[in-house]
Amino acid sequence: MLGGERGEHAVATGDTAAAVALWSTMASSGSGIGLIPEQMWENDVVAASPFGTNPECASIGFSNGKAAGSASPLTWAAAQYVRLSANIRTGRITEKPVDTTARYLQHAQAGTTVTLTSPADNSLVTGTATVAGTTAPDATVDVDAVNIDINGAATTATTTAGADGSFSVDVTVPAGTDTLTVLATAPSGATGYAQRTVVYDVVPGTLVLDVADPSGDDNGPGTYAYPTAGDFHAGAYDLQAFQVYDSGADSVTFRVRTADLSQTFGSPLGAQLVDVYVKNPAGGTTSTAASFPGRNYAIAAGSAWNRLIEVQGFGQRFIDAGGSTVGSVAIRAAAATRYITFTVSKAALGGTPASGWTFAVVLAGQDGFSSDQARGFQATAEGYQFGLCTAAAVAANNPLCVVAPSTVPKAIDVITPARVDQATELNPLNGPVAIEGVAIP
Repeated sequence: MLGGERGEHAVATGDTAAAVALWSTMASSGSGIGLIPEQMWENDVVAASPFGTNPECASIGFSNGKAAGSASPLTWAAAQYVRLSANIRTGRITEKPVDTTARYLQHAQAGTTVTLTSPADNSLVTGTATVAGTTAPDATVDVDAVNIDINGAATTATTTAGADGSFSVDVTVPAGTDTLTVLATAPSGATGYAQRTVVYDVVPGTLVLDVADPSGDDNGPGTYAYPTAGDFHAGAYDLQAFQVYDSGADSVTFRVRTADLSQTFGSPLGAQLVDVYVKNPAGGTTSTAASFPGRNYAIAAGSAWNRLIEVQGFGQRFIDAGGSTVGSVAIRAAAATRYITFTVSKAALGGTPASGWTFAVVLAGQDGFSSDQARGFQATAEGYQFGLCTAAAVAANNPLCVVAPSTVPKAIDVITPARVDQATELNPLNGPVAIEGVAIP
């Protein structure tokens, strides 16, 4: 579709040859009879994986210049192909919406400014935000508060700026992270807007488990070091709290807080990979296996799990002990509060968490290019790999530093029971690593 739009631009500027080349590329990317895809593969050929390959790691096969596995046909891509064909034949753009052309090409649009003095961007609010600022005198000011990480709930408020252009209006904000869009329309018809992001950090329901974790233990068995690239921020893997809420009729909400939750790789939790292994004493079949064998740890027998909830900035898993998907996970994250919040249905979880339920919580580094989705290790930290040992640990001849980096547990920080020392639990020199969970009393 974007190639077709570029082709139309080439037609409009008289470069017919470029337009024909783009049209030809669109045609050659299709399959069947006119099945124009949404996207085409632009890299080297990748063969299809053999039958039986784990579907989470399998390739469907890709060829340069052919469909990349996206929607095919894509209706608006096919329509763009037809439009470009017509434009090339006639040598001009054949469809120009009259009103749009008149508004944006034939007339200059009048604009006004909107300056916000509150709320501060990325600030915390408690259900209501006071939106204040200045704009054109007597302008109508409309505020739209839209949740962007839970359910898209929206609220509005309207006021009129004073003779000096100042305005102030309260708007109710939905729970979660919200974008406030402030639109001013001057008496002349000129418009302008400004935006802010705010966080209303509230979890519905009853808190049934609240466990704190020490700060500064984001080093696994005591020797791990963060990757050295600037994308990784101090505290990103430092667990500080884990909470479980009974959120009502059919949902349970989990929260994990880290010391830092800066946006990474374009996602509010792009650096983190959180696994919560849930044991329901009455939940049936259990497992002690980690999410993937490559994680190099197991779950302690006393915390053997019925459900695994795995959340990250670019995906999720919610499975039973047999590996079958049981439901989906609603995930949100807020840098202002440093909480990763995720919700599942009680039906999929297998009940309402109560006394005796156990949760093994493991934080690792997310890596979408890894077969187990977890960031790996080298002997010492590299740009995008964890270090098995810090320089200080190497200098001190720590015995851990001679262990093969590929065999150590991919667990940077864990939530441990009070009687368990994390460094001891995660030390592979003590034998196979088995992680214990924390229980609801």
